[in-house]
Amino acid sequence: MSILEIFVAIFLILGTAIRLLSSIGLLRFGDVYLRMHASTKASTLGIGFILVATALYFGEALITIKLVALLVIYFFTSPTGTQVLAHAAHISGAPMVKETWLDELKESGELDED
Repeated sequence: MSILEIFVAIFLILGTAIRLLSSIGLLRFGDVYLRMHASTKASTLGIGFILVATALYFGEALITIKLVALLVIYFFTSPTGTQVLAHAAHISGAPMVKETWLDELKESGELDED
């Protein structure tokens, strides 16, 4: 087993473990906002590790360029889409867990009813 294969295995295991923790967070967290946080933040990091492992494994320039482009697209679209969904959930009145003590959108007056 070469050093490259060891790095590929480590990155795959890290990516898979982070994705597993993200899935557990989806099941365990109490409200829609925390679930979105778990699915986006951890998934982005997990996908990053898996794509880096794939690029290292194949080692071809064209495949690496495509994987880097995919990573950049995922890195920007996933958190942005989740932020928009969270804002829509807040506007629609999705309940928060009782441990949430700060609601900046409500305090800013942005969501005042007309």
